[in-house]
Order: sequence, then C-alpha cells, then structure tokens
Amino acid sequence: MQAADPAPTMYQATPAETSVLRFGKTTRWFHWSFALSFLCLAATGALLALRRPLGSSPETGALLLAVHQAAAVCLVVLPAWVALSGRTRELAGDLRELLRWSRDDLRWLALQPLSFVRTVALPPAGKLNAGQKLNGIAMALLSAALLASGVWLWREPGALLPLAVHVACFLAWIPLFVGHLALALVLPGTRPALRGMVLGRVRRDWAAHHHPAWLGELGARGSRDVE
Repeated sequence: MQAADPAPTMYQATPAETSVLRFGKTTRWFHWSFALSFLCLAATGALLALRRPLGSSPETGALLLAVHQAAAVCLVVLPAWVALSGRTRELAGDLRELLRWSRDDLRWLALQPLSFVRTVALPPAGKLNAGQKLNGIAMALLSAALLASGVWLWREPGALLPLAVHVACFLAWIPLFVGHLALALVLPGTRPALRGMVLGRVRRDWAAHHHPAWLGELGARGSRDVE
C-alpha cells in the first residue's frame, strides 16, 4: 500500500525577500550622532535663550552653556569619526544622493502639494525623494551657519551679528525638524521609513511604492543585500 503524499506546506518568504536593506550601519550611526548632538544643542540653546523668563540662576546658565558648547564639539567630532571609521565610501554615496537632481525630482516637488488634495501620479523616486533631498540640503546649510555663528559667539560672547544669525537659523530649523518628525513618527504612509534609519531594512512593498526607481536600480546592479 502506497503511503499518502505529505500535505503541502504554505511557502513563507524569508526576511531577506520581504525586506530590503536601505541604509548601512555607517550611514545610520552618522545620522544619529549628528541628530542627537543637534537636538542637545537645540534644547540647551532654547533654555539659554529663555533663562531670564524661566528665572534660571547664573550657575544654571553657566552649566547650560558648557553643555551647549560640548554638544557643538560632538556635532563636529562624532559624525566625522563615524565617517572615517566606518564604510566611508558607502556613506559618501548616500550623501551624494542629496546632490543628484533630475527633472523627475523637480516634477516631484511641483506635484507633491497637489497630492494632499487629490490623487496624483508622482514621478518614481530614487533612494531619496526630492523632499528628502531638499530637507537634507537645508539642514546642512543651516547647520554650517549655526556652527560658524556659534564659534564666533564662543570667541566673542554677546556679539550682535553672530547672535542674530544664530537665532534666525535656529528659528528656521524648527519647522524643518517638526516636519521631519511628523513624517517619521506620525504619518502612516511615511512612518515605515524610520525603521530604515534605525534597523537598516524596510519592507520591500513599501520601498516599491515610495522609492521604485531606487529599488529598480538595486535589481539592475544586482547589489548584495548585506550590511
């Protein structure tokens, strides 16, 4: 008597098939070393600016200033250390994405506001969409201006011009940060992107929807999906 064939088992896709590597460790560490240092600078800077309304003592003000200056050093040193000690070429490639602009990026920027009121077919985005590129460039320019004016204030405390530049750049940074935070933590469609900057991988179906051109480039190059 012939034994019955075993019941077929349902195929389950492996994590490597259902997800794709978006950012390597060097890029992620670079991002978080910069972001956390910058957030410390923003918090201590805001407390320094409000020390009189808050009634802070001179000792508290001096402590806040010391932490603020230490965070400024970290903002320069830590990302540079990560970049030089990790996969520098891979990080440089990710940073170059900010400067790779095409007609599709310009069309994406023009059409994106319409997508909030009606369905719009956006051009396929690469590894970074045009909004992410614009945000990254703006953050880089603001950070450079904040660092330059901050060094000036460190050397000449109370100087009016660098103080005005410092405060103006900080105020310009606030809406960029709030928008970035909302996209990363609040909006369901973009929230999965945070996983890519924390764990490195994102769902393949999400990448196909939000960054199809990048996913196509990976397939065409036959890139190795390893960190």
